[in-house]
Amino acid sequence: MTRHPIVFQVLRPAFLVLLSVLALSGLAGCDSRNAFVPPPPPKVTVAPPKVGPVVEYMEFTGTIAPVESVDITARVTGVLRTAQFRDGALVRKGDPLFLIEPEPFQAALQRAEAELEVQRASPDRAETELARSRKLLSEKAGSEADVVRWQQQRDSSKAGISRANAQIETARIDLGYTRIAAPFDGQMTRRLVDPGNVVGPGAVTGLATIVRRDQVHVYFNINERDLLRLMGDKPKNGKSGTPPELPLELALADEDAFPHAGRLEYADPTVDPSTGTLLLRGIFSNSGGRLVPGLYARIRVAMGRRDAALLVPERALGQDQSGSYVMIVNAQNVAEQRPVKLGALHEGYRVVEKGLEAGDRVVVNGMQRARPGSPVDPVAADAAAPGAGPGGKGDGKGDGKPAAKPAG
Repeated sequence: MTRHPIVFQVLRPAFLVLLSVLALSGLAGCDSRNAFVPPPPPKVTVAPPKVGPVVEYMEFTGTIAPVESVDITARVTGVLRTAQFRDGALVRKGDPLFLIEPEPFQAALQRAEAELEVQRASPDRAETELARSRKLLSEKAGSEADVVRWQQQRDSSKAGISRANAQIETARIDLGYTRIAAPFDGQMTRRLVDPGNVVGPGAVTGLATIVRRDQVHVYFNINERDLLRLMGDKPKNGKSGTPPELPLELALADEDAFPHAGRLEYADPTVDPSTGTLLLRGIFSNSGGRLVPGLYARIRVAMGRRDAALLVPERALGQDQSGSYVMIVNAQNVAEQRPVKLGALHEGYRVVEKGLEAGDRVVVNGMQRARPGSPVDPVAADAAAPGAGPGGKGDGKGDGKPAAKPAG
C-alpha cells in the first residue's frame, strides 16, 4: 500500500487534539456524581378524637336455661294406657298428659270405704256394752275387768275408724296418680314411654319433661375486677343478701342490637376461688319464644354515663408488647407513637381513657406507613362513621369487656 507521509504529517496534530478533547470529556464525566433525592413523606389521613357523651356497658356471655323444668314420672305401678298430648306441644296448667290404668286403684278405694263402714259399727256396740258393764259394776253384779275390756274395745274401734279414713285417703291419692296433668303452662318434650308399657314405681319411670317457656333464666359469670366495679356503682337492696337492682339486655348470636330486656335476679353468695368469678342469673320475658334454653347469649349491663369521652376508630389502634397505642402527627408533621389506656367499645369506636387530648391529630388511615420519628404528609379528614373502613366494626362479644354507645 502506498503511503502519503506529507498528508499524515499534516493531519497528525489535528488528530492528537481530537484525542485530547475526547479524553478530557471522559474524565469530566467520571468526576460527576448522581445526587440522592429522598422520597416524599408518606400520606396519612388524620382526624382528632371524637368527643361526646357515651353510656358505658359491660358485656358477658351467658347460657339460657328454663325458669321451670319438671320431669314427669309415674308415681304408681300400672300399665300406661294413653299419652294425651302431641310431642312438643304447648300445654296449659291442668291439661291431661298421661293415663295409667285406674281400675285397680278404684277397687282399692272401694275396699277402704267398705272397711270404714265396718269400723264405724264397732264403737256403737262397744259403747253400749261399756255402759251396761258400768251399771252392773255399780250394782255389785259385774266385774271391773269387764268395764276395762269394753272401754279398750271402744277406744280400739275409734282408732280403727281413723285407720280406715287414712286408707281411704291413700287410695284416693294413688287413684289420682293414675291421671297425670300439666303442673304449669309450658312445652312438652317427646314422650319417653309408649302406651302399653308397665311403668313405675319400682324403678322411677320418666314419661316426659315439661319446660316453662314464657320466661327464661340466663346464667353468666363476672370476674373480680368487674364485680368490684359493679358493687361500687350499684348499691344493694335493703334486704340482706339480695343482688343489686340491675336492668339487663340480651342479644342472641344473630342479633346486633340487644332487643330483650330483663333484670338481675340472683347472685351467688361467694366468689369461686378456683376461677375468681361470681355466678349471676338474670330473668327475661320470652313471649316470642326465641329464647330457647341451651342457647348462648350476650348480656349487657349499663355501668354509667360519660359526658365528654374521647373516641377513636378501632382501625387507628395498634398493639405491641407494652400495650395499646395510637400514631399521632405533631406540629412538625412527624409521626409519634402514643401509648393509650382503652375503655369502652361501641360500633368500631373505642373510648380512650388516658394518653390522648381532644386536639391531637390521630392517624386513622395509613398507620402502617407512619413510622415513629419520621415525617409524614398528613391529610385532614372528618371522623368516619362508626364501622366505616377496614376493621371499623367491633362488638366485644362475650369477652366481659366494657362496651359503650352514644348517649341520647
